[in-house]
Amino acid sequence: MSGTTPWAPTAAALALLALAGCYAANPRLERPFNEAGGYRFTNLGDQAEQDRDDDTFVVLTFSGGGTRAAAFAYGVMEALHNTALGDGRTMLDEVDVISSVSGGSFTAAYYGLFGQQQFFARFRDDVLYRKIERDLILRVLAPWNWPLLLSPYYARSDLAAAYYDSAIFEGRTFDTMPRHRPFIMLNATDIGVGATFSFTQEHFDRICSDLNGVSVARGVTASSAFPVAFPPLTVNNYGAGACDYDPPKWVVRAEHGDFDANPPRFDLARTWRSYEDASRRPYIHLSDGGLSDNIGLRSVENGIWLTKSIPVLDQVNNKKITRLVIIVVDAKPRTEASADQSARPPGIFTVLEAAATNPMENYSSDTVELARLYFNEWSKDGKNFSARQDGCRRFAADWCAGERSRHGDCAAQAIERCEKALSADEPMRPKKPAELYLIDLRFDAIPDEDAKRSLQHVDTRLQLPPEQVDLLVSWGRRLLLGSPQYGDLVDSLGGRLPNEPSSGQ
Repeated sequence: MSGTTPWAPTAAALALLALAGCYAANPRLERPFNEAGGYRFTNLGDQAEQDRDDDTFVVLTFSGGGTRAAAFAYGVMEALHNTALGDGRTMLDEVDVISSVSGGSFTAAYYGLFGQQQFFARFRDDVLYRKIERDLILRVLAPWNWPLLLSPYYARSDLAAAYYDSAIFEGRTFDTMPRHRPFIMLNATDIGVGATFSFTQEHFDRICSDLNGVSVARGVTASSAFPVAFPPLTVNNYGAGACDYDPPKWVVRAEHGDFDANPPRFDLARTWRSYEDASRRPYIHLSDGGLSDNIGLRSVENGIWLTKSIPVLDQVNNKKITRLVIIVVDAKPRTEASADQSARPPGIFTVLEAAATNPMENYSSDTVELARLYFNEWSKDGKNFSARQDGCRRFAADWCAGERSRHGDCAAQAIERCEKALSADEPMRPKKPAELYLIDLRFDAIPDEDAKRSLQHVDTRLQLPPEQVDLLVSWGRRLLLGSPQYGDLVDSLGGRLPNEPSSGQ
């Protein structure tokens, strides 16, 4: 009889489990909190080799939807790349921010990390045509991964992050994300508070963690951790005291004055505060970004209008920015539910999928309109000023009628006094706001009914047939180039659209 006891293999397996069963922890900030450090918009410069048009601020947002969303977004990127602006520049060179959720985060992260040359040379093969689902299933079935997957601290999402890290993102961490525009915002959902959690240093400041040491693959995985299929990813919350973190001034102001005046900012401030006490929330669980916003626009809206972490408004007020461009790339399908064909109650998986996807998909239009509302509210001072001037002219006409009309300067004097009293004289004229180009690209705009029907039935998966990928890419490109608003934008910049069929042909 050998010296090996019958339970030795089990003990060895348990030991391996103990060693392997930990999630990849996000590093703690080793230095005191520094609001100017790390990967944040205000810490980025322009590419030295680019002659950017600083009058134009361009935001792209990419929706969720697995490879369907990634391919649709890639087509839009191709259209931007093929739109010439002169001096060797393209419309893609002008993009300042890319904000994404779920499947769109593969496109945003790959472009942000590797730049235009590699993106257009390799992204189709590296991501869009890759058999991601097959590869993930093989890793789940591999016996050497079972000890990891049996651990309560390591799940399929961690396995997916490791795969994306080695197969797609070359082991890169956020410290290798270029410190120039576009600013890449990979958005997940903190399921503890139901709010967006972005892989930017501004959001990691709240948990006193250093984003530089986090793999880009984990950001993409958290953003695309579709419920049921992928469990949430876990990050450590070290608490505000771990790095002497002080919340931004807008948080304090919002708590004391925005409950009635600005409810969205008040609610955001309350969420911001929820991370301060690590004893109450030592771990943050991140799931698909589409659970809080399926088009990736709310984090940009918050950054521009609520937190001012993307300081666009000041540049507009100083007339440095005259065009604000927001291009929403929404790969949301619109299909009839098969469960509605039967009187039998839907099964548990159908209900779970509906609970996960319907909230994501139903409020995308509201989010787009919220951006328009923010912009209109911001620019209403100019409209009110003109209304006050018009009122002074009507007042002067009435006041100077009859006997007073004999005095030639009556109207001029009345208008002058009225405008000064109402702060409507020329020295008080508000600066002209930027022009808003809000371009919403979605399958509903496809004029070809057969193509529209085909794309609206593409599943939300991480692996699609090449012909579906190519159709999605083609219509992403064609919809942008066929957009009248995009044509007006390109004309205003002195650019030229490429010679290819528009979406209406």
